[in-house]
Amino acid sequence: MDKDKLKGMIKEFLSKKYIANILVLLAIAIMALIVSSDFLTKDTKTKNSFNEPLGDVLVQGTNIQMTEEEIVEYRLKNILQSIGGVGAVEVMITFEMGTEIIPASNTTKSTDTTEEKDASGGTRVIASDNVTETIVVANEANTHRPLVLKEIKPKVNGVIVVAEGAEDVVIKAKLYDAVKTVLQVPGHKVQVYSK
Repeated sequence: MDKDKLKGMIKEFLSKKYIANILVLLAIAIMALIVSSDFLTKDTKTKNSFNEPLGDVLVQGTNIQMTEEEIVEYRLKNILQSIGGVGAVEVMITFEMGTEIIPASNTTKSTDTTEEKDASGGTRVIASDNVTETIVVANEANTHRPLVLKEIKPKVNGVIVVAEGAEDVVIKAKLYDAVKTVLQVPGHKVQVYSK
C-alpha cells in the first residue's frame, strides 16, 4: 500500500463528516445507558425486605421480599406466639383488595359557551365543558414516581388462627381478643382453632 493512499485514508477518516457520525453514535449510546438504568433500578413500595425493620420487630435472614399483607400476618403470628400458654401458631388473613393508592393530580376545567343567531331571529346556545386531569410526578434520585396523596390499606375480610394450646378456653379467648384488637376487626371475622 502506498504512503499517499494511507495518508488520504487517515485524512478522510478524520474529516468532520466521520467525527460527527461518531459523536452522534456516542450520544445515542449514552442515552440508551441512561434509559436502561432507569428501568433496572425500579423497586416497589409494597415490598419489604426481611432485613428491614418492621415497626418494633427486626426480621433477620435472607433478602426475601414480602408484601405488606404478609408482613401483617408475620407480625400477628409473632405476637400471638408470645402469649403465655400458646405454642406454635399459624395465621391466615384474607383481605378485601390490595392497597389503594390515591395520586395527586392537577385538574384543569374549562367551559366554552357559544351563542349563535340565525337570520330568522332564532338563537342557539352551545356549551361544552372540558376537564383535564394529569397525575403529578415527583422526580427523586433519577426515578419518576407519582406523588401519593393517600394510601388506603386493605380491609380485613377474615382471620384464621391455628395454635397449640388453643384447646384451653382461656388461651383461645386471649388469642381471639388479641386478633380483634390488633386488626380492629369484629369478632365474627375471627376464628381460632387448636393445632
